[in-house]
Amino acid sequence: MASEAVSDDQALHFLATQGYLPLLLADHEGMVEAYTRLFQESSAYFSLPEDSPSKTAFQAPSGAKASDEGYFSISGEKRILTVRTSERCPSELREQVRCTWALTGNFLEEITRSIANSLNLDPEVFTPFSTPCRDLHPSKRTPTLLRMFRYDRPPHGQGEPTINAEQHKDLGILSLVVGHSPGLQVFDTTTNTWIPVEEDTVVPADAKTRSGGLTATLLGGDMLSFLTRGRYQAGAHRVLCAPSQNPDDPYRFSIVFALRPAAAPIYTRNFESDIVGTFAPEQAMEGQSSTLLLQQLTARKWNVNIARDIRDEQQRKLREKAPPPTNLNGQVADEESYAPPPGPPPKGGADTATG
Repeated sequence: MASEAVSDDQALHFLATQGYLPLLLADHEGMVEAYTRLFQESSAYFSLPEDSPSKTAFQAPSGAKASDEGYFSISGEKRILTVRTSERCPSELREQVRCTWALTGNFLEEITRSIANSLNLDPEVFTPFSTPCRDLHPSKRTPTLLRMFRYDRPPHGQGEPTINAEQHKDLGILSLVVGHSPGLQVFDTTTNTWIPVEEDTVVPADAKTRSGGLTATLLGGDMLSFLTRGRYQAGAHRVLCAPSQNPDDPYRFSIVFALRPAAAPIYTRNFESDIVGTFAPEQAMEGQSSTLLLQQLTARKWNVNIARDIRDEQQRKLREKAPPPTNLNGQVADEESYAPPPGPPPKGGADTATG
């Protein structure tokens, strides 16, 4: 997981405390080649006319479900293709999506084992939620998804950077964001500043060269934070696109693999240890489905990947409701129960890390 200069324990500690971790894609066999090919194929797909049969046949639902699956365009901001099954993936992308999904699914499952070990948990405690999602299924959807983006940059030499995805945290366990050019920013909780993790000024000098010009960032999600009682934080991030540096390259491309839990019963006692601590009664789960928890987390959020007017309305409704958080039994939950418990952090102790 980590580079030669940073141990895995140090990298995990950084991920736990910051919610994000830069990775060197070249250190993971097959990943550079897989993502490079998928960027090429998705770029060609996005360049097709909007009335192309390959786009119209996979048009996403309208409204609040637009980012759920399929192709969707937000004028002046981004184009999105979300894949959850091979039958709902355009044929020209299908084989490469399947290959990239399998590599990334297995990679992230290995990271969940490392996370479990760092917390003195059974290394397989996450696998009921990750194993069913490791491979792209022909027709059976899981919550996990692979999403390809083409972001619009401001015109070459004109204007200020634009926010193409507002600050948010991901729902699931882990997300891997692979970028073809700068745009992703993560919030650093130590300095309370936004870090442009894909910029040349931040990425180690040879990292992009070794990874074929690509960057990779691992993000913790809300589900991971809940199941570890805040020992691993969900990483706040956004996308800010600066004006194009090249008039022939007006876009930022990225690919996000979001590992969300497959439907399986959650027993929070399995996630308790001397490091994690004990779940409060109002947060304990004894066999309730991960689907229920995912729905509850989703209900507290608005969607950054839908049309502006719809997400503005979602934000307005959330502000109006602003109910106190509740547990799975409908009882008011103590917000502080999501905070890290007292005691030592996960094994390791570096303040910073690069992957």
